[in-house]
Amino acid sequence: MRAPMRSKAVRSPTTHVISTPAPLGGWNTRDGLSEMPPQDAIALDNWMPRTAYVEVRGGYEAHATGMTGTGKTLVSYNTLTGTHELYCATASGVYNVTAAGPVGSAVAVRTNGKHQTALFGDGTNNYLIMVNGVDSPLYYNGTSWVAVTGISSPALTGLTTTTLVSVNSFKGRLFFIQNNSLSFWYLPAAAAGGALTQFDLTGECKRGGFLMAMGTWTRDGGGGQDDTAVFITSEGEAIVYQGTNPSSSASWAKVGSYYIGKPVGRRCVTQLGGDLVIITENGTYPLSAALQSASIDYKNALSFKIEPTFTTAARLYADVFGWEATVFPAQAAMIVNVPHAEGGTHDQYVMNTITKAWCQFNGWNAEAFCVMDSVLYFTTGTTVKKAWTGHVDGSDRIIAYGKTSFNYFGTRGSVKRFTLFRPTLISNGEMAYRTDIDVDFEDDVMAAPPTYSVVAEGVWDSSLWDVGYWVSGLEIVKRWTTVSAWPGFCVAGKVKVSTNLLDIQWTACDYVFERGGTL
Repeated sequence: MRAPMRSKAVRSPTTHVISTPAPLGGWNTRDGLSEMPPQDAIALDNWMPRTAYVEVRGGYEAHATGMTGTGKTLVSYNTLTGTHELYCATASGVYNVTAAGPVGSAVAVRTNGKHQTALFGDGTNNYLIMVNGVDSPLYYNGTSWVAVTGISSPALTGLTTTTLVSVNSFKGRLFFIQNNSLSFWYLPAAAAGGALTQFDLTGECKRGGFLMAMGTWTRDGGGGQDDTAVFITSEGEAIVYQGTNPSSSASWAKVGSYYIGKPVGRRCVTQLGGDLVIITENGTYPLSAALQSASIDYKNALSFKIEPTFTTAARLYADVFGWEATVFPAQAAMIVNVPHAEGGTHDQYVMNTITKAWCQFNGWNAEAFCVMDSVLYFTTGTTVKKAWTGHVDGSDRIIAYGKTSFNYFGTRGSVKRFTLFRPTLISNGEMAYRTDIDVDFEDDVMAAPPTYSVVAEGVWDSSLWDVGYWVSGLEIVKRWTTVSAWPGFCVAGKVKVSTNLLDIQWTACDYVFERGGTL
């Protein structure tokens, strides 16, 4: 006799609570959404990744105002007494913007503000040298400005000085690059002026073009015998020399020629520690990695994790003036300025120089950056701003948005029903924030402004004495928020913060979900 079939009890979905770190790995636009590491972010706008958390970047405040024309070059001059001065060049002149407030008259006349600069000492004077390929080179010795010609003091002879478009100091000698030429020109050692000697690199450049920039590759992080001179062409070749005197074959030797990818802009080189970083159409490369082989390896790029975004920006905006990389040690950051339009939108791709994690800044429409006395400045319009300071962009709140990578939580084939999401935020006062999730690679726009508020604690100079509740430091904010309970296999958390008063750090994420069966 057959026994009746026993009915099986339906097992209820199991509720799980799982925690993940904040996106310390930074912005990732390279990896597929289903393969992205859990510590990375699909979007990280105005959140700076640190070693243990990500934090909202600092704001900016007005510094110098009233220049005639849009600032295009920002440069610091170091005096013999150890003080620093800050100068900004526009299409009408060069302005002293060291002090905050309205600027005075231009200290020198210009017709083009787009300069390349170098600092050089000849034993008597410390010079700031500025060239733009249009006007006569400017020399400043801490007291006076001189438009350098063939008869000025100091003077440069041997060519028309208005054709000099780039300058570099290498082993106690000044080197210049001429417009639309594969030649560089150099002076005698320890000389700020005199007869320039030509060195033609045409025979070394297989791809043609013209010299774009020159850099000094220190390799060990300081000046020494192993330093090399690197000449970069518009077609992406790097010609490397070692030695002290280009006039002598005994003390000037070619190390090699390498293809690194076409450089983007005249300001395509910057020093990062002991390496020379070059901005190319394929990303930012440390020279030590770029020269490891005859053909370029994209994996060696510092910007490899954001390679699709970087190359798209280079393709669209390579001809727009304003590309440059600025190292800001006080925040362990390298800032790559990405201009969309002169006088218009500029974004910044920012790398943590310790972890090599990236993020994106917006709201700083900077034409140029400069660091003076460990403070970051940028120029925009007819003003100079002090940057990465305070918690507002001028008078506007800072909006930071982050979206984590999608996470399957170890069960790719199991459908889940996500019900709660909680970021762990650390702050020192009132803030507004909004959270949400996306499932299964959705990308719903988080357009609404942040609305969840944290109760304000006492703020110095704002709250009433004996009324405000004063906190001793940062507070942990952990609030569960209900999310649309859509089923999905994977999830990404989203956090949007608005602030104008306080420091905010994002340290972790918690998710509550019910796990179902395999579909």
